[in-house]
Amino acid sequence: MTVRQSYLIGNFGRALFMILTVVSYNQFWLFAIIYLLSFVFQGLTQVFETPMIQAMVGSDQLGKVMTCFYTLVSVTLPLGSLAFSFLADRFDLRLFLLLFALFYAGIFLLFLASHAFKKVDELQLS
Repeated sequence: MTVRQSYLIGNFGRALFMILTVVSYNQFWLFAIIYLLSFVFQGLTQVFETPMIQAMVGSDQLGKVMTCFYTLVSVTLPLGSLAFSFLADRFDLRLFLLLFALFYAGIFLLFLASHAFKKVDELQLS
C-alpha cells in the first residue's frame, strides 16, 4: 500500500466511522466502539503528515517549515476547541457528529482530487 493510499484510507475511514456514530447514536456501546475506532483512522493520517512535510521541504528550510507547522497547530487547536464547544452547545450531538464527518469527507475529497498529492508516492519517507 502506498503512502497516498494509506492517507486517503485514513481520511475516508474517519469520515465513514463518524457517519456510523450518527447511525449508532441510540446504542451506547456500539456508538462508543465505533467512535473509538474512528480515531484509529485519524492516527493513520497523523503518522504520515510529518514525514510527508519533511520529505517535501528542502533541508535548508526544514527548521522554518516545521516551526511554522507546529506553531499553527498549537494556535489552531485551542481556537478550534473553543469554536466547536460553542457550536456543540447549540447543535444536537448527532448533527455535530455529522458535520464533523462531512468535514473529514471534504478533506478526503480534496486530497483525492489533488494533482500535487499524487506525487507523494515519489517521496522517500524513510
